[in-house]
Amino acid sequence: MNAIKAWITTICLTSVVCTIIEILFPKGNMEKIFRIVLGIFMLSALVVPLKSGLSKINFNAKMPETSVKEKSKLKETINDQTKSMVQKNLKATIKEILKSKSVKPEKINIIMDTSKDNCISIKNVEVFLARGDKLKKDAIKNELEKRLELKADVVVGSD
Repeated sequence: MNAIKAWITTICLTSVVCTIIEILFPKGNMEKIFRIVLGIFMLSALVVPLKSGLSKINFNAKMPETSVKEKSKLKETINDQTKSMVQKNLKATIKEILKSKSVKPEKINIIMDTSKDNCISIKNVEVFLARGDKLKKDAIKNELEKRLELKADVVVGSD
């Protein structure tokens, strides 16, 4: 912070000195050359403190590298969270479809696969219903496959 204050003070003082000299210098043939000299003096007053400040900075500093193990663990965590969210959202959608058919599922399984490039593919949806919903089994299976565009297995269990 002190370096910045010193730099600003130098710039201000240089500006004042250049202005006073320009006012006192007589107008004439040498005016253009004198203005160029004052401009160079002003630029040097700007650049020299920067140069000395930049020389103290270590540009060879390396960014801290996270280990391969940490990166793979982070990727795994992200993939698990993504899969979990996909399952949660799909289960909510299935429950909505079943609710429109006045059916409450006992259990919903979603079989998913993740490829090497982290693409999630849903292989199958299994819906377990109570024995009382046996008559609605085919209609529910057709509705799920139609609306989800996935293979759906509807299994009627026991009460």
